[in-house]
This record gives sequence, C-alpha cells and structure tokens, in this order.
Amino acid sequence: MNVQAMQEATRDAVKKKFHGKRYLVSRSPMKYPQHLERDYTRITNAYMGLLNDTLREYIPEIKALLDDYRDEAANADRPDAKGKNGDWQEFSRMLRRVLERAEVDLKKKTANFDLVRRLNDLENRAHKYSIREWKRVVRQTLGINIFDDYYDGKFFRENTRQWVLQNVDLITTIPKETLKRMYNVISGGQYAGKTAAEIGRQIQASYNVSKSHARFIARDQMAKLNAQITQRQQTDAGITEYVWRTVGDGRVRESHRHLNGKRFKYSDPPIVDPKTGRRANPGEDYQCRCVALPVFDIDGLTLPWEAEAKQQTK
Repeated sequence: MNVQAMQEATRDAVKKKFHGKRYLVSRSPMKYPQHLERDYTRITNAYMGLLNDTLREYIPEIKALLDDYRDEAANADRPDAKGKNGDWQEFSRMLRRVLERAEVDLKKKTANFDLVRRLNDLENRAHKYSIREWKRVVRQTLGINIFDDYYDGKFFRENTRQWVLQNVDLITTIPKETLKRMYNVISGGQYAGKTAAEIGRQIQASYNVSKSHARFIARDQMAKLNAQITQRQQTDAGITEYVWRTVGDGRVRESHRHLNGKRFKYSDPPIVDPKTGRRANPGEDYQCRCVALPVFDIDGLTLPWEAEAKQQTK
C-alpha cells in the first residue's frame, strides 16, 4: 500500500474521533520518563564516585607534598621562596606528576565501568518507553493501535545512536577537567600560603561542583533524548503542531509555565527565554521536562497502524 492509500485508510479509521473537524488535540500527553532520568543520574553518580575514590587515594601524597614544600607561610609573599627540598617550580612539576598518575589510575577504573554499554542500555530503554507512550496516546485519542516494529527501524535510531556518543564525551570530560582544576586549586593555595585543610576544602568544593555538573548533564540529556524521539515520531505521523504541557511541579521555570496549554508549530518554536529570545520546542531547552501534546491533522495523518500491517501480509 502506498503512502496516499495508507493516509486514506487511516482517515477512514479515525474520522469519527474528529467529529467533522480537521484538528484533534491529544487526549493525553506522553509522560516524561522520570525513572530514566533517575537512572541516568545513578550512572553519573557512580562514574563520579570513581573520581572521588581516586582523589582519596592521592590526597595523602598531595598533603605530604604541600608540607614538604611549604616555607613557613612565606610563599604567600615570595612565589620564588624555597622549601626544604626545592623551589616553587619544582613543587609545580611534582604536583603535576602526581595528578598525571592519578589520571592514569582513573582511566583504568573508568575503563572497567563500561560507560558506553550503560548509556546504550539507557537509550534503548528510552526508545522503548517512548514507543509505549506513543502507542498509548494514539490509542486513547484515535482508537487505533500502532504497528511496533516501524519505530525500531534504522530511520528512527540513527539520531539516538549519536546521542550515546555525545553523552559519553560529555561525561568522560568531567573527570579530566576536574583534575585540571585540582592543579590550579592546589598550586594556587600553596602560592597563597593557605593551610592544607583550606586547600582540602577547596578540593572537595571543586569535586562537588563537578558532581553537580554531572547531575545537570543527566537531567538535560535525558530530556533532550525524550524530546528528540517524540518529535521524530510525531512529525513522521504528519503532525506539525502541538500543545505545550509542563509536568506541573516546582521545578518548572516561569517562562515555561507561561507556555503551558498554548499551541505551537514544530517549525516555529516559541520563545523560552525572554531575555535572550531563545526559542525551543518542549524538551529542547536546558533541563526541560515539558512535553508536546500532538495536534492530529486528519488531512496529513500518516500512521503505521496494525490494519496496514495486516493488509501487507495478505
């Protein structure tokens, strides 16, 4: 059956639901995958835990290095002051060597973590979840069942595979950047004559910032993946418009709350940040958990529903 014939068959099957109108707003939104966001956060927490373990192993050596090269707090005024075993430049070189060894050890730990496999598994679950939700929305609104296998094809998976590669890169760069900051924290603290306890607190604070950034990635990237799959499914079905729907909790930002219940086109997304004029569809803005209620257009509707699959086998 060609596309035109499929469209006509779909229109005949669902026209009663439209009650003579061209457009029909979905009766139910696709639910945001909160459980998958939590699972992504668990992955990033575990990955960052490897960095924390590595830092704990090397902190005693770093403290000993600080004590060895401290010159009675004179370093705060004389950057060229010499400790009992060398000058400032030597201290910097030895500190860098320690952190380089820490990075090597961290690479060994992360190699066994199998991040690619974990993110692939998460992406596969997100894909299956989106299919279930899309089927539910179509069934509740139009009264027909979608043919599953259509959404498992290469056409719908090429972009989500790219998502895995991008997220591996995002996560793996965090420990590397953290260790670079550690060098600045330690050497800067030594230069300023701070105590080992003060430098230790700064190291912990820097790690906490990195862990918070990892949590941000988890929330942000899961929302973007969900939005990406949802938009692909809807536009492939001939849907060009949607109604913005927030999740309705305290995390919803004011600018998104203002969009709730309003209708927009995928090709002309609304302004999500009045200060910058930035535009985005649901889920595309940073850490956005909003979803798009599809507006079904009976004239352009193209859905791979079960009746079509049965006819192909006759």
